[in-house]
Amino acid sequence: MQIVLPSLVSGLGLVFLLLGIFIDQAVIRVVFITIGAVLLWLDFFITMAIFRYNVRDTNRRMRRIEERSLKDEG
Repeated sequence: MQIVLPSLVSGLGLVFLLLGIFIDQAVIRVVFITIGAVLLWLDFFITMAIFRYNVRDTNRRMRRIEERSLKDEG
């Protein structure tokens, strides 16, 4: 799920951008390009949030491993 969600959001954003470029109505063009750009922008923040979560989780695991090894040594 952590890899799929940003891919879906960016894919949907790209589809909206392409539809906005190729549809020949001014209102639809503006709306679709705006939605596409927002989704591509949102993809970056979703990816960074997932990355931050994974880094914090890894840090927690490393801290537990280090605490266990210090208890075993001491």
